[in-house]
Amino acid sequence: MTRVQILLPEEQDRRLEELAARKRESKAKVVRRALDLLFRSESAEQEPLLELIGQAGRVGRRDVSTKHDRVLMAAERRRNRRR
Repeated sequence: MTRVQILLPEEQDRRLEELAARKRESKAKVVRRALDLLFRSESAEQEPLLELIGQAGRVGRRDVSTKHDRVLMAAERRRNRRR
């Protein structure tokens, strides 16, 4: 492992301390887990095919295989409206 020193605002440090105590983990372990989550979400944002996961709609829908283009276009429009 590599040692890294960071400066945090007091509020972030206090919240990190509380979270670590609740989880019974070190602050360093909590930060490492948070970084893992960040890196995973960053890599998913860079992979356009991963964005398709879950866009087809609710589970049990039977027409997705035949109407996949329409379903994905509608999902893309909804996502763009939210931005």
